[in-house]
Amino acid sequence: MFISYFKGTPEYHIVRFRNGKIRGQGRGISFWYGTLGTTIAMVPVTSLDNPFIFTETTANFQDLAIQGSVSYRIVDPVKAAEGFDFSAKLNKSDVAGDGREKIAERLVLAIQSRARTVVSSMTLEQALAEVTKLGGNLAELLRSDPIASTAGLSIEEVHITSVQPTPEIRKALQTEYREALQRQADEAIYARRAYGVEKEREIKQSELATEIELAERNKLLVDTEARNKLTLAEAQAKAQQLELTVYSSAPASVLTAMAFKAWAEKGGSVGNLSITPDMLTSALGQLAAPAKTEK
Repeated sequence: MFISYFKGTPEYHIVRFRNGKIRGQGRGISFWYGTLGTTIAMVPVTSLDNPFIFTETTANFQDLAIQGSVSYRIVDPVKAAEGFDFSAKLNKSDVAGDGREKIAERLVLAIQSRARTVVSSMTLEQALAEVTKLGGNLAELLRSDPIASTAGLSIEEVHITSVQPTPEIRKALQTEYREALQRQADEAIYARRAYGVEKEREIKQSELATEIELAERNKLLVDTEARNKLTLAEAQAKAQQLELTVYSSAPASVLTAMAFKAWAEKGGSVGNLSITPDMLTSALGQLAAPAKTEK
């Protein structure tokens, strides 16, 4: 048959070429066409995602696997159809050409080229920390790459999803990181113990200061009591001295009378009394002696 029917779908922009010239185009269009001399291109116009993974070498000669994806859209389907093969399978409404694969390959090469420039200037540690932040910069660089204008592309986003060293280096870094975490944990334990010891020392110092203060107060109290007792004893001694001074100047008869008076005040009872001849003679003499009259 020399005439066939093509039915387009909305996700493709259809471009119908006849003898090398565009005879019709549109998104999702359908039409009858002559099979002789007609070529149909199906250019996807929806947002496309293409994953990538490649390996680059850092400044300290360590391999780094970079994984991510690029999102783009073909905004000029005619330019894409003219520069890449998006030919359709006639009578099947399906793409036969490799245009999309070629564009994706060119995009990945452009991303890899720019990532290589960045990674080669970094150490492994720097690259692991910084490369995942390059997505926005890579998207800007791709917008100015020739592939964007050649294929009529709009670069939407570049995502860097993973940056991994070789398994041996990754294991070494994990070991080093675990050891660093263990050191931090040990330091935290030591700091907590030191804090506990310091607090215990402060408590003991406080208790010692309290004991010293109590001892000083007790010493002050003892000194005060001793001084009070000494003052009282001195007062009593002075009183006794004054009393003895009075007694020393009194006549013997007065002292005798005072003794009998004190004896009577205490009940006048005597258990045993021994009177010597000298005592009896002295007492009788005092009683017989005439009283002195004052002039």
